[in-house]
Amino acid sequence: MSDPSMLFEMPLFAVLSAERKQWLSANLSEHRLKRGEILMREGQTVTHQFILLEGELLTEKLVAGRQVIDDTRLAPVSVAEASLLAGMPLPLTFSANTDCYLVSLTESVVRTLLSECESFSKQIFRSMYGRISAYDSFILSGEKLAALGRLSAGLAHELNNPAAAVARAADGMRDALDSLHRATRALVLCAMPADIMDTLDVWASRAPPVVDATPQGALRQSEAEESFAQWLSSHGFAKPWLIAPRLVAAGFAPEEFESVAARVTREQFGAAVRWLAATFEMRFLSEQTWVGAGRISEIVKAMKSYSYMDQAPLQEVDIHNGIEDTLTIMQHRLKHGVVVTRDYDRALPPVPVYGSELNQVWTNLIDNAIDAMEEKGELTIRSHREGNCAVIEISDTGHGIPADILPRLFEPFFTTKPPGKGNGLGLHIAYRTVVLRHDGRLNVVANEGGTTFQVRLPLEHRHAAAR
Repeated sequence: MSDPSMLFEMPLFAVLSAERKQWLSANLSEHRLKRGEILMREGQTVTHQFILLEGELLTEKLVAGRQVIDDTRLAPVSVAEASLLAGMPLPLTFSANTDCYLVSLTESVVRTLLSECESFSKQIFRSMYGRISAYDSFILSGEKLAALGRLSAGLAHELNNPAAAVARAADGMRDALDSLHRATRALVLCAMPADIMDTLDVWASRAPPVVDATPQGALRQSEAEESFAQWLSSHGFAKPWLIAPRLVAAGFAPEEFESVAARVTREQFGAAVRWLAATFEMRFLSEQTWVGAGRISEIVKAMKSYSYMDQAPLQEVDIHNGIEDTLTIMQHRLKHGVVVTRDYDRALPPVPVYGSELNQVWTNLIDNAIDAMEEKGELTIRSHREGNCAVIEISDTGHGIPADILPRLFEPFFTTKPPGKGNGLGLHIAYRTVVLRHDGRLNVVANEGGTTFQVRLPLEHRHAAAR
């Protein structure tokens, strides 16, 4: 049978004197809840401290218009004391997850215990501190997971492009292989002269010219293809627009084929050109497959290195490798108009760091710089040695940071970004990682020409890194 004296088995109340326990027994109220009943609702004013002695409470929070389960509280546990003492609305809804037995204390009783019982005060503040620390860890872990989610989404997009290119090339190879087979058979059946075949072999091994990616280059390419297609049409080729682009991309002009056309029959010339075009098409698709697969491999390698998968948490690393891995996996954010300038001191010795955690710092600082420039500008990354520290500077060409904001920049939840763009934890996490985890320093210098974040890391591992 439920007994309120179970209250005094809890560390919070076990420290009270016998006299005070007797007084408390006379000033508490008992409550029973059936499963599903509400104890307190989010946002309401708290008038009592509740102590759950039997059962389990479910906590929920209203997020985006719907109730989201936050946690469960198992007996014995005290609830609502923080909101009661702070005079703040309750941040959660408490409901009975099972049949529950509770006792409650009025605010005046709780404040009497706080003022007259030092042991009670210490216990209740320790309990509140533990919850705040757990909540702080929960929030930071949530932000890291959210950042990982954003990074994963970007990586998925970045991987999708080369993967799609490989798939398209592989699919195109089927038709290209059939075309090459037919062209080779036609070449054999028409009894191509040996000297012409030697010329075709030389042409087939020719390296393609460098692609001019400018708008003017694309226009010249289009004009060359149209001209070549007209020339092929005049020599009796059906659907010349399918052949001309590949020959132009390989660097050929109609004039080069004039001498061959004059020395062979129309049938032989047709077989020669189609074989050459099919060969270049097959080579082009193979190259696309190789490039796409290489890009996928590069991203996967960078991600594995970025996360330090299957490696010791603390190790001596070349700091530049982590920065380059970060830039690789953040390519989806850089490619819209950010130019990256590197000024590395390659003479820097290896730095003892928690690699995956430090890479999160580079991610947050680079992401912040890109946002400051609105995805267009110059991102400069420098490194040098300063005494017994490695110094890494990440600079952007954004609008800078107002002087009155600088002192609050690393505060948790402080942000100047619009709603939905940030929650103010990225720079806070970077600060904690550099200062508390690595015993380093993180400073910021801002002016109208942009912002520079300076990370200083000791070149020798210290005790602080183990905290």
